Amino acid sequence: MIPVICTNNSLFARIETMLKKCIKDRVAVKFGQAERAMDFLSIEMPDLVIIDFSDENLDLEYLTSEIKNDAWLLNSGIIGLSDSPRKLRKSEQLNGLNIIALVDYSMIEQQFPGIVRIIWQNRRILSQRFIGADLGSNISVSFEIHNDPVEAYCFTNLICNFLYNLNRIDNKGKDSLNVVLIELLINAIEHGNCGITFEEKSDWLNSGKEIYELIRKKCADPEISARKVLLDYTIHPTHTSFCIKDDGNGFDWRSIKKKTQNGKLLELHGRGIPISQGIVQNLTYNDKGNSLSFDFKHQTGVANVTPALFKHLETVNVKKGEIIFREEELSNYLYYVISGSYEVLVENIQVSILSPDDIFIGEMSFLLNNRRSATVKALSDGSLIRITKKDFVEGIREKPHYSLFLSRLLANRIERLNHIISEIPAHCPQAMPKCLKAVS
Repeated sequence: MIPVICTNNSLFARIETMLKKCIKDRVAVKFGQAERAMDFLSIEMPDLVIIDFSDENLDLEYLTSEIKNDAWLLNSGIIGLSDSPRKLRKSEQLNGLNIIALVDYSMIEQQFPGIVRIIWQNRRILSQRFIGADLGSNISVSFEIHNDPVEAYCFTNLICNFLYNLNRIDNKGKDSLNVVLIELLINAIEHGNCGITFEEKSDWLNSGKEIYELIRKKCADPEISARKVLLDYTIHPTHTSFCIKDDGNGFDWRSIKKKTQNGKLLELHGRGIPISQGIVQNLTYNDKGNSLSFDFKHQTGVANVTPALFKHLETVNVKKGEIIFREEELSNYLYYVISGSYEVLVENIQVSILSPDDIFIGEMSFLLNNRRSATVKALSDGSLIRITKKDFVEGIREKPHYSLFLSRLLANRIERLNHIISEIPAHCPQAMPKCLKAVS
């Protein structure tokens, strides 16, 4: 089910009709009260939520504050509807929300279906919480973007929220990367594919018209309309690398770099390039000037958001080399990983390394009342939240929906375990016990 949070029956009917055409196996459900919507979000934890941010009959302050207070759990991708997306973007209301796209009322029929298709085709990105621990190797993804700024915003928000929820970038990094990607993608659409000059854009905007209208006017030419922007990115352990390529005629990026060095930034129509130079690393261009690449550095060993369930508990700071617990000890505590990296040792042999991506340390033996199946040692300085059984039970009693999330987390761990077992060669049965211990 896809929740649509609004009180306007006519608006819901329009959204429901479009969702049926875009997503065959999901049903739209209307929530006209913020409290009922929060109950649904807390229990179902849907990938996608649609919210009417201009609905004066909704308690939007309550709704947004509740989502922000439990952002670790309620990290659904949000499509926002509004009578003024530009004004909404400038407000503080959206800060801390996992916004994927904002759609103007007047453009719903034109923009909403395309946005939903983009999100649904890439919905695995919305399951960030379960993906992080499996990023053992580089992940490469390619997106093809039409000459539509809304698509550019949608893909940018998907990528930035994805990296944030994987703990690869913090809030500051998320905002910085968002600025860079939007500037460069819009440049590729406007100036690259559509051939819009700085003077032409300025005259158009000064006449009170929207840039979307000029882009649509340019795309009336079939040759321009057929052009696309290709966005490639690869997530490495230490950074994410990006490549943006348009189908335009290119430009003299050397002269722009030279003008920038002479302090004439305000005279440039390629504003995204000088902005990006101060934020990213290894910014390079092809000779033609229609393709660029850059790297964006990751943060390491830090969790961006702490579960609301455990925020009141004491944080334990650990030093490199410190033993968290030893093999065969009683399982008195469960640990939530805020920062740092930790090695798992079975019979003094390293079988795994844990980080904030793994979320918890020692959850299986803790929940099953077993003795510790391995020793865990800090590979770096870090921080943990130590959770007693009493704290755990009282927390679940206060927020029962956390038990559903933890069940899904454990089911995911079991799925990973099955995959590990299937990969163990038949002639190496001695590897089985240590692999089992490494996961449990």
